[in-house]
Amino acid sequence: MIFGKISNVFRSFFLKRKANAFLDRPVIEPDVFEYVGVIQFQHQNFKNSKDFHTKILSLVKVAKMEGSQLVLFPAGMNMELYSVPEESLSRNQISKIEDECLKVFSNVASIEKIYVGYADLVKGMKIYHFINSNGKSVEGNIFTIYNVKVAFMDDEIDEDVDLILNPCLTKKWAGDYESFGHAWLYSQQKYSYSMESYMVGDHFTGQSGIYAPIEATESMSGIIKQTQSKILEETLVAKIDCSILGMVKRKKSVKDEYARLLENK
Repeated sequence: MIFGKISNVFRSFFLKRKANAFLDRPVIEPDVFEYVGVIQFQHQNFKNSKDFHTKILSLVKVAKMEGSQLVLFPAGMNMELYSVPEESLSRNQISKIEDECLKVFSNVASIEKIYVGYADLVKGMKIYHFINSNGKSVEGNIFTIYNVKVAFMDDEIDEDVDLILNPCLTKKWAGDYESFGHAWLYSQQKYSYSMESYMVGDHFTGQSGIYAPIEATESMSGIIKQTQSKILEETLVAKIDCSILGMVKRKKSVKDEYARLLENK
């Protein structure tokens, strides 16, 4: 009788171990770069950096759950920590807020083991930040993720890149031309993938998206994914395949680069 009870205990133990076997296995990071995420961020001005960190972490978690290995946020992320208008802040105060914002993004990137791009906005100028999956801020114009060359759109890039990042901030009264599609045009001109992220809500607007050369999309539109709204927060995640770019570039027309865009309308 005692032996039977002991036997049942051991059997229960091993069954439980078997059921939890997958949980005990180490998480294996992918060795290829395939999925990217764009956050269309809702402007709200946070009371403190703790609340801001919680928000950023929750958004990154959602994008990562869908497979994203790189997440792009819009421009003006430092403004989310402003308690008063920028004109009322000293240069020293602005610098401290920039540093605090960078700490939040670096911590989230380190926790989630994901690459993050965003931009601060200071005196009307974008200050780009690219953070690797170890939470380290990376300097330079071109960043490499698993042999994929990544760069911000406003930087002067002499060589070909595979993926361009365009964090944006646009006022609501700007025209439609200003509120989406700059990255799309870049993809057609440079035969690269691109990501465009906007701040929305309050007095900001924009339509974020993930784009490609028209030849790399089944619909021949150059749009892989695009947000449904210009005023609401959304998360986009899409798969890219940079091996296609070389094939598309080899087939491009040297005589008329823009004729193909008109032909496929």
